[in-house]
Amino acid sequence: MKMMNKRQQSRRQFLRTASMASMAGLTVSPFLLELNSVAAMAQQSGTPDYKALVCIFLSGGNDGHGTVIATDAESFASFTQARSGAPGLAYPQSSLLPVTLKTPQSGRTFGLNPNLTGVQNLFNAGRAAIISNTGTLIAPVTKAQIQANSVPLPASLYSHFDQSAAWQAITATSGSAVHEGWGGAIADILGSQNANSNAAFTCISTAGTALFLSGENTYQLNVTSAGPIPIYGLSNPIFGTSAGTSALSSILSADETNLFAKEYEAVVQRSIAAQATLATCMLPAGPTGVANPPQYLDPTTNKLTDNPLASSLQTVARIIGGRAGLGVTRQIFYVQLGGFDMHDNQAPQHARLLTQLGSALEYFDSIMTTAGLGNNVTAFTASDFGRTLTANSDGTDHGWGSHHFVTGGAVNGQDMYGQYPVVGSNQANDMGAGRLIPTVSIEQYAGTLAKWFGLSDGQIRSVFPNFGNFGSNPYMNFMA
Repeated sequence: MKMMNKRQQSRRQFLRTASMASMAGLTVSPFLLELNSVAAMAQQSGTPDYKALVCIFLSGGNDGHGTVIATDAESFASFTQARSGAPGLAYPQSSLLPVTLKTPQSGRTFGLNPNLTGVQNLFNAGRAAIISNTGTLIAPVTKAQIQANSVPLPASLYSHFDQSAAWQAITATSGSAVHEGWGGAIADILGSQNANSNAAFTCISTAGTALFLSGENTYQLNVTSAGPIPIYGLSNPIFGTSAGTSALSSILSADETNLFAKEYEAVVQRSIAAQATLATCMLPAGPTGVANPPQYLDPTTNKLTDNPLASSLQTVARIIGGRAGLGVTRQIFYVQLGGFDMHDNQAPQHARLLTQLGSALEYFDSIMTTAGLGNNVTAFTASDFGRTLTANSDGTDHGWGSHHFVTGGAVNGQDMYGQYPVVGSNQANDMGAGRLIPTVSIEQYAGTLAKWFGLSDGQIRSVFPNFGNFGSNPYMNFMA
C-alpha cells in the first residue's frame, strides 16, 4: 500500500499560511443579472484555457441521509422508521424534491431535501451531479475487514478536527498530522501557468487560512467580505499625522538580518502588493460589476434574509471577473458554510442551511453561465463527515460517509456517481446507527476534479499518495 512521502517543513512553509490582503464586498438585493455585470465579466472571457475549482466546505458534518434520500418503498420505509422519533427529520415523501437519474440504480428512486430547490433546478438542467457515500479512506474497506481490524483506517474517525483535516489533506493516512492540502498541491503543479508576478492569486480563501489550500510553494490569499483591507496604519494616518504612517512604512520595508523578521517582512510586502493589485483588478459588487445575490426565504422565520454563502460566492465571482488583470488561468477557491454539527434542534437548522446552499449554488452558476464561464468553473461540496441515520432526540450524531454535489457546465449532470447504500440498520455499509462506510474515496472524488483541472495521471498520483489503492482506474465519470 502506498504511503505518503514525508516533506520537510522549511521556514517558507512555516510562513506560507500567513494572511495576506483581504477583499470582498457584499450587499444583498433581488436577483438581477445586470447587463453591466454580464459585460464586465464576459469581456475577459478570452483568457485562454481558464479554469477554476471552488470548494464549498459544509463545516460541522452535513447530514447526508437527510440531504439525498432514497424514495423507493423499501428504502423510504427504513428511513422513516429510523427517524420517526425525531421531530421534522422524517420528511413526508410528498415534500421531497424528486430527481431522475440518467443511469438508474436497480429500480431505486431518489429525492432531495425539501429545501434544496436550487440544487434540484441545477440537477434537472444537467448542471449538477450527486456523488454518493463519499468519505475518508486509505483503501477500499468492508465491514468484515473493519471488524477483523485487517485494514488501515483514517485517524480518529468521527472527530471534527481530524476528519476535516483528512478531507482537505493530500492523504487521510495521517489525519491532522499532514500539513499540505490537495488544493494547494494541485496549485503547486499548475500554478506556473499563472503569471509569476501574480502567483498569489492562484489559491484564495474567503474563510480564513485553510489546510485545503496549503502547498509546498503555493501561498494562499485570505479575503473577507469587507472588501480589500489594507494595513490600517498605512491607509489611515497614525494619531492623525502622516509622520506615523511614514515611520510604519519604513519599519515594514527595512532590510532585516534576522531570518524570521526577514520572512515576516516578505509576507507583509507581498500582502501590501496583493491588496493593491486585487483592489484594482477585481470587479465591484452590484449593478456595475457582479450582481448582488438574492436574499433567501428563511424557512425558520419565513422572512427574506441575507445569504452568507451566496455573498462569499459573489466575492469569488468578483475575483474571477478580474482574472485577466491578475494574470491567472488556474484558480482554486475555498469557501465555507458552518453550523452543520446538529446534535439537537436539527430540523430547523438544517432546513435553513440547505436553503442557503441551494440558493447560493444556483446564484453562482447563473453568474458564471451568463458571463460565458459556465464550463470553466466547477463548484463542489465537502464536509467533515456524514451523520447517523438514527436520531438522538431531535438531532443526529457524527457519522462517516456522506453524499455531495458537484455543479457547473463541465459536470456530467443529472446523475448519481457511486452506489447509494442500502438504507437501514445492520446493512453492509453500516458501522452502527447508520454510520456509512464510504464506498467512494476522497482520492477518487478529488482525482476526478484534478484531471478535469489539467493534471496528468502521473501528477494526480503524486498529489494523492493513496490514489492507486482504489484500482487501476480510480477515476469517476462525473466530469466531462
